[in-house]
Amino acid sequence: MAKSKRRRDPDQQPRPQVKPVVLVSAVLALLAVALAAVAIPINTVALGMPLALAFLLSIAQAGSIGLALFYPRSATIISCSAVFLLAMAARSDDPAAIWPVSVTTLIGHGLLLVVLGVHQAWPVGLRCWFGGVAAAVAAAVLAPQSVPANAVAANLIVFGAVTGGVFGGALVVRQWQQISSQLVQERRLSADEHAKRVIAEEKTRIARELHDVIAHSMSLINVQATTAQYRHPNLDPRLIAEFDEMAAASRQALGEMRSVLGVLRNDQTGGELVPQPGLARIPELIDSAGRAGVDVSAHGTELLEDGTGSEIAGIAAFRIVQEALSNVTRHAPGARTEVRFARSGGELTITVRNSAPDRAVTPVQGGGHGLVGMQERAAIVDGNVHFRHLDDGGYEVRAVLPLHPTENDAQEREIP
Repeated sequence: MAKSKRRRDPDQQPRPQVKPVVLVSAVLALLAVALAAVAIPINTVALGMPLALAFLLSIAQAGSIGLALFYPRSATIISCSAVFLLAMAARSDDPAAIWPVSVTTLIGHGLLLVVLGVHQAWPVGLRCWFGGVAAAVAAAVLAPQSVPANAVAANLIVFGAVTGGVFGGALVVRQWQQISSQLVQERRLSADEHAKRVIAEEKTRIARELHDVIAHSMSLINVQATTAQYRHPNLDPRLIAEFDEMAAASRQALGEMRSVLGVLRNDQTGGELVPQPGLARIPELIDSAGRAGVDVSAHGTELLEDGTGSEIAGIAAFRIVQEALSNVTRHAPGARTEVRFARSGGELTITVRNSAPDRAVTPVQGGGHGLVGMQERAAIVDGNVHFRHLDDGGYEVRAVLPLHPTENDAQEREIP
């Protein structure tokens, strides 16, 4: 009940969320521009390419990095072609030149493999890696330069090893993302199943309590109808037959209720062996919470002592106060708590209000189902429950319960 959360200003507009694909695209665009800005002068000066050709091929390879997010096959073809053409277009007489794969070409193809490994299925990235290595080898064979053979072989080995390593790392990241996503999904499913189970258990408990209340009333009807002819010896035979029919109908109803309840019970859940709690036991509940360490005060408990009200409404009121005090114990230890009762027009108003906890509280996993239980309890008697955070960091539960729900419903149906 008393989860201390920071209240958001209703006038404050939520911050717009940037979609992940937009953010990734922006980062890749910046990397592509930076790579092209460095690759163009290197290809022009160090490898002797014409400026226009160096500009075109460098832009093509850098652009394939961002293109891989949306068109992976096209990006693979463009980058592998750029690897081949950049090596073929090199015209350097320096034996120490880095050829057939320059540093910028290696970085561009490696970044492309990272994008494919993280965002696409592994065969797509594997084809890109193999195509890049094959393109570099083909260029080294078809257009030999003055670079020594051992330097060319070393360059090709470094190119294949580095790009293969980054592609393997990207696959690991992708697998980690998938495992994390599956774990989050399983946790969400587990939380949903737990919530459904808790609600189903609460409904089963309510059904058992309703059975005990209704069975008591049906038993009284059965006993009165069965003994009517003995308590009133001079009854008309037609009235005796009518009472016998009432007794038979009540016995049948009791049997059917027990059959339905048997489906809701399991082997570990036996019948209730104590009277169901009602309005008269709420002060005892509050005193018990005080002995357990809750700083609680009660006002208006004298309104619960006259015994008026249906048993179902009494059970609902007791369970709502019980759950509210339990939530104070779990979520707001040390908080001052007030329980107030008021009656007006056949309705009982229950207000449980607590201040902010006196120390930080670790959030309890799986919470919130008790609030649903309160709402279901109130709905049984056609009442309502409202929850709200207070300005001082506390929490309030306010329930309004008709004490005679059947009579109230009849009055509502009579209103034109």
